[in-house]
Amino acid sequence: MKNKFIKIYLPSFVLAAMMVSCGGDKGNSLDSELGDPTLMVNSKKQAKMLDELIQSIPSPVEMNTVIKSTGAAFNANIMHKTASAKKYTTNYQQAFNVGVYTADMGYINVYDKTMYSISCITAVKQLSDAIQVGQFFDFEALQRLSKNSNNVDSLQYISINSFNKMDAYLRSQNRGELSVLIVSGAWLEGLHIATQTMKSKSNDELREKIGEQKIILESLLKVLKMCDKIEYVKNVLTKYEKLNDLFSKVKIEYIQGEPVTKIVDGQMVIEDSSTSEIKMTDDQLAEITALVESVRTDLLK
Repeated sequence: MKNKFIKIYLPSFVLAAMMVSCGGDKGNSLDSELGDPTLMVNSKKQAKMLDELIQSIPSPVEMNTVIKSTGAAFNANIMHKTASAKKYTTNYQQAFNVGVYTADMGYINVYDKTMYSISCITAVKQLSDAIQVGQFFDFEALQRLSKNSNNVDSLQYISINSFNKMDAYLRSQNRGELSVLIVSGAWLEGLHIATQTMKSKSNDELREKIGEQKIILESLLKVLKMCDKIEYVKNVLTKYEKLNDLFSKVKIEYIQGEPVTKIVDGQMVIEDSSTSEIKMTDDQLAEITALVESVRTDLLK
């Protein structure tokens, strides 16, 4: 199936989470013992790679909108249980699961299942407080806005501002590996929700979105490798590399098109008319789905 050239967007909940350096986590003595911050990369090259990762992360709103458009019913069972938030005791676990729960928030909001919003926001607050960034979230506003699906844009705006402040703080504290883990958790949970939806409601567009994750994963691995002196990050990296082995079999063919010039709101806009085609067999999709579920189960223990 051919589709418009793969467009890459920045997710609202993880907007600023990548522009950081990977250092040791000073907020947790146990975590500090796992990695030597003097071994971390901190250079212009790293900043450039992180910037490229930003460009390669798709919008969770876009992915979840495709999920909903399949006609699949909302399934609360595929989300992470919010009661589990309290069992995460290291800063690395907490950061990873901030990402997981924010991905679940996107799923909840697209389906307008407000009954689940408060508990999910509470889990994010609990974990973000634990890694000392909770002060940067306007949780009262998030709770109020989450009660109405028409407020998605406002939710995104507040989330962006919150993460900009959080990111600046983490960088100032040399705790950038936590931001990388937040992104990693959000990516895995989004892929999990997509693959589980495909099991119940097959859809060509969603299938392509899953195949496109090959590109995102390649970028994510580069950033994780910058922080792989930390044992927890190394564990995430090892599991994601196994996923990458499966995604490497997925083929993405690009068909170059001529740029198209249009006038939009009185301004000239150049659109890319190139297309892409995802080639992923049923067996490959099944293998990816199974491994995503296995990796997620291991990392959310």
